[in-house]
Amino acid sequence: MTITLYGRPRSGSLAVEILLEELGVPYDRVLVTGYRENIQPPSFAAINPLRRVPALTLDDGTLLTESAAMMLHLADSHPAAGLAPAPDAKARAPYLRWMTYLAATIYPTAMHIFHPENYIADEARFGEIKAYSADVLAQQWQVVDGALDEGGHLAGGRLSAADLYMAMFALWFANTPGLGDLPNTRRFLEAMKARPSVQSVIARTASNEAWAA
Repeated sequence: MTITLYGRPRSGSLAVEILLEELGVPYDRVLVTGYRENIQPPSFAAINPLRRVPALTLDDGTLLTESAAMMLHLADSHPAAGLAPAPDAKARAPYLRWMTYLAATIYPTAMHIFHPENYIADEARFGEIKAYSADVLAQQWQVVDGALDEGGHLAGGRLSAADLYMAMFALWFANTPGLGDLPNTRRFLEAMKARPSVQSVIARTASNEAWAA
């Protein structure tokens, strides 16, 4: 059985795609479109009752939701790739810190910007939610931007899954003033975009058809 990633272009599946490409692990992609009751394919509702991507089925049939859980599991499951510090390594603590920070702090704020309808029913207040969340995100991002070392890494002085996870958010906000133009973030993103794994993932975000191919 092959690993299967359920996602869509430029969504939360992006970081998982990058990691899978870095690992060189064979996997299938299943395109999921629409939201809530309009989710396609409808069978995805049985895979994730919340009807949101990404979702990942492992080669033994185990289901994972939550992108951070996928990143942690995949990196730990392939120790030879060196993308996760060992449990007893000094770099493990900052690695877990920044993986969790990205998932629990940056990600929810980003979703308030992209999908205010998930948090408030009054469409007249969507702009207010987006603007406020953008201000919050700018403060939150400065923290992780400042954590990058001189080599552009978050933990252990080398590439890790935490960096690949951060790359997803940096790509999302590459053109956002106060985020993508920060010197550390700009250097980090340039380095990430030079990686073949990131290039291949970006190349298929042009359309749903390219992503699913």
